[in-house]
Amino acid sequence: MMPLPRARIGSRAIALVAALAAALLAACTPGDPPAASSPPATAEAPPATRVTAPPLADFCPVAMPPSWQDAIRDSRLPQEPGERWAALTPAPDGRSAFATVQRGGSMTLVWQEKDGRRREVATMPDMFTFPLWGVFDGRWLVYARSSLMRAAPHGGGGSELFAWDAESGTAPRQVLGTADFLFRPPLRDGKLAVTRILGEDRNELTLHDLAAGTVRTVATGPVGGVGFHGADLLWFDRATGRLNAVGPDGKAGSAPQPSPGPGTTVDVTTDGRTTAWVSRDERTLTVWRPDWAAPVRAFRVTSPPATAAATSLPPGTRPPTVDPFHTVATPTAVGDLVIFQYHLGWYVADLRTGSYVRLTADHAHAVASGEALLVDPDNNSDPAQQHAYSLLRPDRLPPLPPCP
Repeated sequence: MMPLPRARIGSRAIALVAALAAALLAACTPGDPPAASSPPATAEAPPATRVTAPPLADFCPVAMPPSWQDAIRDSRLPQEPGERWAALTPAPDGRSAFATVQRGGSMTLVWQEKDGRRREVATMPDMFTFPLWGVFDGRWLVYARSSLMRAAPHGGGGSELFAWDAESGTAPRQVLGTADFLFRPPLRDGKLAVTRILGEDRNELTLHDLAAGTVRTVATGPVGGVGFHGADLLWFDRATGRLNAVGPDGKAGSAPQPSPGPGTTVDVTTDGRTTAWVSRDERTLTVWRPDWAAPVRAFRVTSPPATAAATSLPPGTRPPTVDPFHTVATPTAVGDLVIFQYHLGWYVADLRTGSYVRLTADHAHAVASGEALLVDPDNNSDPAQQHAYSLLRPDRLPPLPPCP
């Protein structure tokens, strides 16, 4: 779920510039907003798992079923003509989403429902400042606000964290000042686990109670927040390769076992049932559930066969046929599915069938929260293109076809 600074600072810098460019073109007009008294969306209880046995290792690729194509097409969020709309995060129940929208000279963060009704959350101070990413637990929205000026050459980088309470509707308040954070920190019931990057292989993990306004340091070192298991926060220590748990009272809890191991990045995710992680070389995705005897390798990037030229290279030299950008990243567990990024596209692995499918084209955008997925399946590398986002519940889709 969270990338390791060592492994991902470069790719995140690229993603930052792309997101900044896209956000400048994100769009909106204020439609009829949801009533201020409307209760915030809360995640529904996930359906019972339909995984009856651990899948076989090395999932097979399959074609996207027509039912999935229809669901993506039929769940497009409405946009006003001429506006620019950039997704931030879906609500965990899949009924609404947050986005940065622009029409004319103003840029606004909005909360939009499926029928197009919108509620303005915040207006950016200028056209160079915008939300970079966000997380929402049904009541609290937390987003990182950054600026093109910080991404420019000689810019200091970093972002500020803001929190907005959908229940009170008051203006967002700043939670943390300018710093570098791991993207999309775990958030549940107003508890926010922030991983701040201090240096090479050195982070600080803090737990914030947004309602109480308190903060507690959980750990420092090569650590990162992973998710929540009930009320316990799960966090990963790359030095030991272990998942750890801490309860609301600050005492150590019981983390799910087995731990991913020391040969793992901080790209670890859990939804409380499924745990998934990426290997340290970022070429293998592994999944595990408590009722499985052992973890299962779901996806592996294999190198092309060695050529005569490659075998004659000096030891330690990367063969020219190996693309260093063919890596796995940002897994997210959603019911019986694991959504992950490989190379330039997004994929979905189905634990029910042991198969996976490509979800998007290259340079597309996908973000999952709770049981919801907000996805623009088309190539959006052209910043002038108007993005068309779909909001759906992937756990309600039929299983992918099984392996032949």
